[in-house]
Amino acid sequence: MSVPILILKEGTEETKEKEARMQNINAIMAITDTVKSTLGPKGMNKMIVDSVGDVTITNDGAEILKQLDIENVAANMMVNVAKSIDEDIGDGTTTAVIFSAALLSNALELIEQDVHPKPITHGYKLAADKALELVNQLAIKVSKDDENIFRNVAKTAMNSKDIVGIKDFFANLAYDAIKHIRDEDGNTFSKVANVKIVKAPGKSLKDTELINGVYIEKEKVDSGMPDVLKNAKIAVIRRKLDVVKTEFDAQIRISNPEDIQKFLDQEDKMLQKHLSKFKELGVNMIVNSQDISDKFGAYLAREGIAAIKNLGDNDIKAVSKATGATRVDDISSLSANDLGYAETIKFHKLEKNDYTLFTGCKNPKSVSILLKGGLEKVLNSAEISLHDVLCVIAKVMDTESVIAGGGAIYIEIAKKLRDYANKISGKEQLAINAFALALEEIPKTLIRNAGLDEIEKMTELRAAHKTDTDKWMGIDTINNEISDNFKKGIVEPAALINHVIKAGSELANLILRVDRIISAKGSKSKEM
Repeated sequence: MSVPILILKEGTEETKEKEARMQNINAIMAITDTVKSTLGPKGMNKMIVDSVGDVTITNDGAEILKQLDIENVAANMMVNVAKSIDEDIGDGTTTAVIFSAALLSNALELIEQDVHPKPITHGYKLAADKALELVNQLAIKVSKDDENIFRNVAKTAMNSKDIVGIKDFFANLAYDAIKHIRDEDGNTFSKVANVKIVKAPGKSLKDTELINGVYIEKEKVDSGMPDVLKNAKIAVIRRKLDVVKTEFDAQIRISNPEDIQKFLDQEDKMLQKHLSKFKELGVNMIVNSQDISDKFGAYLAREGIAAIKNLGDNDIKAVSKATGATRVDDISSLSANDLGYAETIKFHKLEKNDYTLFTGCKNPKSVSILLKGGLEKVLNSAEISLHDVLCVIAKVMDTESVIAGGGAIYIEIAKKLRDYANKISGKEQLAINAFALALEEIPKTLIRNAGLDEIEKMTELRAAHKTDTDKWMGIDTINNEISDNFKKGIVEPAALINHVIKAGSELANLILRVDRIISAKGSKSKEM
C-alpha cells in the first residue's frame, strides 16, 4: 500500500480543476449581475447601504464596485480591472465587467464540451490582438479643435448618468473647463485634477458655473483682513511665519526687566523683516503651506494684507497653476517674478464651510466648477458624473480618436472576428467565435436594459452591418431604433474599447489558467 505524503499543513483546503474554475467564474458572474442592469441610457440605479446606514443611490459602475465588500479573490481581480479602466479612461467600468464575465461564461461552456483551457486562452489572445488591430482601423481621427465632437463625446457619457436631463449645459461647461487645462503634449488626462469641483447649495444644477480660477476651502488667518482683494499680488510660500524656535532646549537668564523687552523686540524684528519684504513687493495676499502665527496675522491685517495657511499640497498646486505664482521657501529670495495674479480674491461661506475664491487669473492652468444643487445626494451623484465626463473629454483630447457608441463597434468587430475565425484551424477557432459572442453581450445588455426585444433587435442590428459603410450602425436606446450612431452624435473614445478588450481578455485568460485554489488554514472563506 502506498502511504499518502502530506505536503500542506493540516486544515489547508484545496479546490481543483473544474470546481476551481467554476468557483472563480461564478463569483465574477455574481458581481456582474450586480452592475449589469446599470448599463446604458435606460439602466437602473442601485441603492447601497453601508455599515453605518449611509445610503448611496447611483448607476455608476465604478462607484458601485467601490462600495461593495468583496472577499473572493477572482471577483476582486475583476473589480481591480474595472478600477484601472476608471483611472485610465474615466468611464466604461460596467462595460469592462460585462465583457470579462461574458468571456469567462463562454469559455466555461467550451470547457464543459471537453475543450482544454489552453486552446481557449490561445484563441482569446489571437482574437484580442485582432480586435485591437480592427479598432485602430475603424476609429476616426478628430481634431483637438473640433468642438462638436467633444460636446458629443460629453453628451454620450452623460446619457447613462443622472444629469442627462441637462446634458447640453454640462457638455458645454465640461468642454470649456478642459480647454483651460489642455496640454498640447498629450497629457491633458493627467491634469483633470486641475479642474476642482466644489459643491454648494443652490436652486438647481443649472446654477452650476465655471470659475476662471480656483476655490480653496480655507478661511483667512485674521478676521481683520479684508474680505475682498482687487488686483491681488499673490505670494505662495512654504515657510512658517512665526518666531523660529531652536532645535535644542535652551535657557535664557534675564537679570533685569529691560532684558525681557530686548528679547521681545528681537522676536518682533524677525517678523517685521518678513513683513517688510511683502510690503516692498506690493504683496496683498499670502498663501502658505505652513503655519502663520496669530501675532503675524495681526501684523498682516493692519497692513491690509490677507493670508491663508496650512494648505495641502494639492491646494498649493491649484493656486500656483491658477495664478501663475512660484512656490518659494526662502522669503528673502522672493521676487516680483515669483508672484501670482488674480483680478479678485474673495473670502466667503458656502453652506457651513469657509472658502477663498481666486478669480480673473491670467491664463489659468487650474479652474473650478461651482456645482450647485438642492440636495446633497443630487450633488454627490452629479459630482461623480461630471468627473467622468471631464475624464472622457480629456482622453479624446489626448488620443484624438473616437468610435460610435450604442454597441456599433462591438457588432462590427464581432462580425469581422467571425470571418477571421474561419481562417484559423483547430479549437482556437471556437475560442475566437466565443470572443466575438462576448463582444455582442454589450449591445445585448443595452437592448435588454431598454426593455426592447433582445432577439429581434440583435437580429436587426447584425443585419444592419452589411458593408464597411454600415460600421457605425448601433442601437439608439433613447429613441429605440437602429441607426448610424456616429451621425447621431453618439460618440465614445476609441481608447475605451481598446482598454476593455485588453483588460477583459487578460483577466479571462488569467482566471482560465487557474486549475487549483489553495486556501491556507485560518484564511477567510473565499466562496461568494
